[in-house]
Amino acid sequence: MPFSDDFTIEGQLGDPVAIRDWLIKGLPADSLSISNGIIATVSKRWPLIIDPQSQGNKWIKNMEKANNHKCIKLSNSKFLNIIDTSIRMGFPVLLENVEERLDPSLEPILVKSIVKVQG
Repeated sequence: MPFSDDFTIEGQLGDPVAIRDWLIKGLPADSLSISNGIIATVSKRWPLIIDPQSQGNKWIKNMEKANNHKCIKLSNSKFLNIIDTSIRMGFPVLLENVEERLDPSLEPILVKSIVKVQG
């Protein structure tokens, strides 16, 4: 099995132009943050970010500012309406302050079992 002593996620999956843009938009310049940024943007599923210093939160908000992103918390009484509207309009959603358990109504979204009805 081939291997490398100097393997990095940044070296294999990273795009230097995209990484430079991330750094401009607030991602910390350390290798762990860059690797986490690559994983968050390349992964096929939704990323869960443990972010005690709110650096990742700030970075995502700056990255999605032009896409009319929505930031919501599960405590918001209208969070399902906001998510529904965001899915219909194609807006990204940042769900903040997630606890150990998510609302069961989010499961169809997270497993991507969404059906398009009448456009």
